[in-house]
Amino acid sequence: MKEKIIDVRKLLSRMDLDNSDFLNFFDLQHLQVGILRLKPGEKDTQEPHASDEIYLVLEGDGFIEIGKKAYIIKKDLFVYVPAREEHRFYGNRREILVVYFFSD
Repeated sequence: MKEKIIDVRKLLSRMDLDNSDFLNFFDLQHLQVGILRLKPGEKDTQEPHASDEIYLVLEGDGFIEIGKKAYIIKKDLFVYVPAREEHRFYGNRREILVVYFFSD
C-alpha cells in the first residue's frame, strides 16, 4: 500500500454529514483505524473486541472504565485495552473524540 495522509478534521465533517458516532477510515490486513465521537452524556454502546485496541484521546473529558477500574480521560491520553476486556467511555461534559487502533 502507498503512503497515506489523512486529515482528521475532514473525517469529522464526513461524520457530521452521516450523523454517525464512529467511522473506520483505515483498514489494512492487520490494522484498522477509526474515530469514535460521543456527545456529552451520550451512551458508549461498544462491546468488547476480539483484538487489542489503542485509543488516542484528541478531545474530551470524563472517564473510561476498563474491566472494573475507572480512569480519567483528557486530551492527548494514550489508552491500551486488551482484547475481550469490557470497556466504555462515560461521564463526559464535553464531546469525547478519540482515534482508535485495532490489530489482529
